[in-house]
Amino acid sequence: MRRIRTAFVAFAAAVICADASPSLAHDRTTHGKLMHEEAAQIRVDPDYKPPDPASLGGSWDLVDHNGNLVTDKNFRGKWMLIFFGFAGCREACPGALMTMGEAIDQLGPDGKAIQPLFVDFSMEEPDYLGLAQFVSNFHPRMIGLTGDRKQTFQAVRKFKVRREYAMTNFSSKETGPRINHTTYIYVIDPEGRTRGYFHDSLPVEGYVDEIRYHLARYEAEERQ
Repeated sequence: MRRIRTAFVAFAAAVICADASPSLAHDRTTHGKLMHEEAAQIRVDPDYKPPDPASLGGSWDLVDHNGNLVTDKNFRGKWMLIFFGFAGCREACPGALMTMGEAIDQLGPDGKAIQPLFVDFSMEEPDYLGLAQFVSNFHPRMIGLTGDRKQTFQAVRKFKVRREYAMTNFSSKETGPRINHTTYIYVIDPEGRTRGYFHDSLPVEGYVDEIRYHLARYEAEERQ
């Protein structure tokens, strides 16, 4: 029994190390920790290199909470903040989206050029009304996105988002199944390029700081 448990722990650690991402912005922090929804920090391989933001994202097509087909090209000319999760989430998702909305408001005029997006990757039958009600809790301009399995999987794969159903003793009757997942906010520039990503656990000041950093960097590049 002890051997089985030891083997399982080793296997789990290997999976986590293989799928981990930095806990803060890719190019602005040291890596080595991954924070799960349960707020537990697990030490990972210090030699792990997180993916370059430029390698994440790309073209995608989903359906918004009004039932309209949208693609990444619909948001050209605007910055995007994208968070992946599921509307039945009662842990990381509400906190991340609430902080995202507060950060956009604190950015003042700069915040008006940013489109907050929430991608529901539950891959279940779309509930547009439920999704619309969910995102309305966090910011009046936030758009909820969903889609069929093919559309959703395509977006999840392009951003290398981890999602896995968790084994739990809690009832799923009211909120549906629990899904452990990557909890990063992806920053996309007006040309559709992923500029960076940071962890949802940052305080609102951290969100604002990260966003301003990418805005300033983009503007500096445009002036060159």
